Amino acid sequence: MIRPIKLIMCGLAISPVPTECAQAERPPLSSFHFAAVLLLALAAHAIYWSTRPPDMSIFLEPWLAHIVQYGPVGAFAHPFSNYEPAYLYLLAAGSLAHTLLPAMDIIKLLSVAGSIFLTFATADLLRTLGAPPRLAVFTLVLPTVVINAALLGQCDALWGGACVFALAAMMRGATLRALAWCGVAIAFKSQAAFIAPVMIGAMIGRRAPWWQWMVPGAVFLATLVPAWLMGWPMWNLLTVYFDQAALVKFAGRLANPWIVGTIFADQEVRSYFILGYAAAAAAGAGIAVLAARAAHDRRTLLLLALLSATALPFLLPKMLERYYFLADILALSMALAFATRRAVLVAIAIQIASAISLLTYIYSYHWPYPALAGIAFAAAGLVGTILMLRDSRLEQPALQERLTSRSTQAA
Repeated sequence: MIRPIKLIMCGLAISPVPTECAQAERPPLSSFHFAAVLLLALAAHAIYWSTRPPDMSIFLEPWLAHIVQYGPVGAFAHPFSNYEPAYLYLLAAGSLAHTLLPAMDIIKLLSVAGSIFLTFATADLLRTLGAPPRLAVFTLVLPTVVINAALLGQCDALWGGACVFALAAMMRGATLRALAWCGVAIAFKSQAAFIAPVMIGAMIGRRAPWWQWMVPGAVFLATLVPAWLMGWPMWNLLTVYFDQAALVKFAGRLANPWIVGTIFADQEVRSYFILGYAAAAAAGAGIAVLAARAAHDRRTLLLLALLSATALPFLLPKMLERYYFLADILALSMALAFATRRAVLVAIAIQIASAISLLTYIYSYHWPYPALAGIAFAAAGLVGTILMLRDSRLEQPALQERLTSRSTQAA
């Protein structure tokens, strides 16, 4: 299986290019296979569509009912959700179909629309890496994407897609566009911070002017203004993410080392949260330094983004079951773009860790022992990503020498 994928994805127009890909032909994804993947995506979504997740009745449906009762505008006269309003605006638009569709269908269709948005973002990233953008259709059959939309009805594809668009724009040197997308991502979920070390490092490496640093915050604030004008107090809007963090008291439900504390020493482990924060801060700073040095290397920026999106939720306490989502998408993009055995194995390891976290939450919430197995897969994905970064740095001087030699011969 891996050999055909390599032949499809080789010949990347990025630096450095794996030696094994140098002479390969790259046939396009046929229309038949493209349609087959779409049919598989429809079938996978249909399996979960009628299932009602716990959060649907606790959070999402009451929010939609509030919007229906007071209207898409009047609903924002006072706080009614622990989400920032960016998602609620979309939910308000979906509420216009409440006479035609059940509430759960509206919410899940909105999530599927987010998955389609994420697919276009992945296509943009693949195009930036020199890979066929049509391969992004595989996003729609990624297990965690299917579960997130068709079963849970969550909006992670929206902030994840914005992060992917931001990374692709930064790779192309479109810094302003990248930062605007960062602001959009933050407006949907605070987990967009998982890509921040790479963005900060790339901006430093490219010596971005001071005013560009203000763009993400300005875009985020702009998304709050409509709700504020309609009556939602600005202080409440500005403190949503702080309130969300305060609600989580346990060590975490993600397949990372902190799940051990959740299971075996929930109270005692809270005294050690500072260690996780310090480790994540150190990892983020290191990734930012590497990104500053590789600000113009698209391959390395992708690997650093994947490392950041995996390492930060792996190290931090109080992480929930969906927090490897961005890493899932970046790992898939890497596997499709690089088409090497290690890239595929890293993507599989990260996807398994993420899927185990989700399935444990869904089917074994009170006994989350299966998530313990996910720790090993997440750690394997981290190690594999670090090894790919090392190899990339080792390949770079040799590649530059070959390119210089060819340029000299051509001249």
